[in-house]
This record gives sequence, structure tokens and C-alpha cells, in this order.
Amino acid sequence: MKMVKNIAIVAFSASFMFAGIGFHMANNYSGMDSAAGASVTSSYGATFDLNSTTSIGYDSHLGMLMTFAVPAGVSLRLGWLGTDNTSVGLGFTWWNGGDGLNTSISTSYDMRITEVADEANTNDGNVSVTVGFGF
Repeated sequence: MKMVKNIAIVAFSASFMFAGIGFHMANNYSGMDSAAGASVTSSYGATFDLNSTTSIGYDSHLGMLMTFAVPAGVSLRLGWLGTDNTSVGLGFTWWNGGDGLNTSISTSYDMRITEVADEANTNDGNVSVTVGFGF
């Protein structure tokens, strides 16, 4: 039984070791419809490919992020940052290239939904321009 458990642990670990890993930096533009004007923030993160169409990762602005491939090269993005912050959006990669260290340029639009107790929810659009590096 111990040998079966060790084989299972090694197989599970190897599936993450050889998965596609990506790192990114992004500029996020939000608050574009507010009277105070738009705000620009930088973010960074990492992504792990679970298979050819699904990945999970973390973005410092959107939190935990799941992406799913949908038709026409678009990706569906679902984000979660704490108990009261969620996001849903679409992304598109405009350019991929490189040997060994792959680079990409992409844009995405995410609708951030913040729930406040005893108040109306606040929704804010977030456009991000991302430069990614992956293996």
C-alpha cells in the first residue's frame, strides 16, 4: 500500500513539473466611466496549464484566475479575490513567439464585481494589456 501511495505522489508531482508555466506583467485600466477619471495599476502573476484548454493562476489585481479556451482564439476568464470580489471576462492573445522562452502579448476585459453588505454591488470594467513569458 505504501508503494502505491508513493507512486501516486510522484505521478501527481510530475504532472505539475512538466505542465506549461507562464509568468506575466500587465497594465490595468479601470474606472473608465467614473467622474474621477481612469486609474492605471500594474499587476503580475503566474499561470499553470492544466491541459491544452484550461489554466489556473494568480494575478495580483484580479486574484485567483481560471481561464478556459473558447472558439475564435478567445479565452474565458473567471477571477476571485477574497469573499466579496469576483470577476468575469474575455481575453485574446495577439502575438506568440520565441523558442524556449515563449513570449506573448494579449489584452483582456474583465468585469469586477464587488459586493458590499447592505449596499448595492459595484461593478467596474478592467482592461489589461499583458506581456507574458512561458515555458
